[in-house]
Amino acid sequence: MQRSIWLALGVILSFSASSAFSEPELKGTPHELKGFLYPEENTVTIFAESKRTAYADVAILTLVVTTEDAKLSRSLAGNAEIRKHITKALVDFGLDPKAIQSSEFSTTPEYGWFSKRPINHKVINRMAIKIGDESQLMQVAVLADEFDEVEFSDTVFQHSQKQEAIAELQAKALERVMAKKRHYEKMLGLVLRPIGFRDASASQQPTRGALLRNNYAVTPGLYDKDLALSATEGSFQPHTQTQSFDEVEYQVGGSVDFQVKQALSGD
Repeated sequence: MQRSIWLALGVILSFSASSAFSEPELKGTPHELKGFLYPEENTVTIFAESKRTAYADVAILTLVVTTEDAKLSRSLAGNAEIRKHITKALVDFGLDPKAIQSSEFSTTPEYGWFSKRPINHKVINRMAIKIGDESQLMQVAVLADEFDEVEFSDTVFQHSQKQEAIAELQAKALERVMAKKRHYEKMLGLVLRPIGFRDASASQQPTRGALLRNNYAVTPGLYDKDLALSATEGSFQPHTQTQSFDEVEYQVGGSVDFQVKQALSGD
């Protein structure tokens, strides 16, 4: 009998000891377990954006100069002479020589039906010309019209101060974020500490007025009440490429993540 009592007491003590030193069992989904082990901070994200308009003030014009001759040397010389004439005329007109660049030329030999030697050599070269106003654009067009060998290939309009404009808008967007942060702290009695930042991509597009003018220039019949109404309602799908020396709009946004803390005396 005494032996049975001691045996029972040993089992009870052994169970108590194992219960005291065992780890607590955790149950739940992976997300619930993660929240238990790594409690998430209370955070809030504040977004703001800034806009401004500017005018495209630079254009890159592309001229393609193509010459042909039975002799490669004459085709090359003719191509170089045309480009030299255009360059001199533009410099005399007031363009900076550094604004006129020529690409590496390419040659294409042409063969006759039964000839192993080329009967013709075509030389193609491109000229990239940076201009700053419409008078210079007109001068390039006049020079291109002088030669059958010259083709007016492409025009790309740019705003020369684009990077400066984007940097200015980024700063203004961040200022607006911080202004909102101070407002929320004051109204809600909280303390917001910045812990992260995401810079939204900058966008550039023509303004509505520029879009209306460009669409009318391409297809005059489109400039009607329906087009005007769509511009007023903001239903245009704007192009990202500026089409002329016209107004463009930049838009830059940014988000800041804040840790939310209850305001304490002396915090």
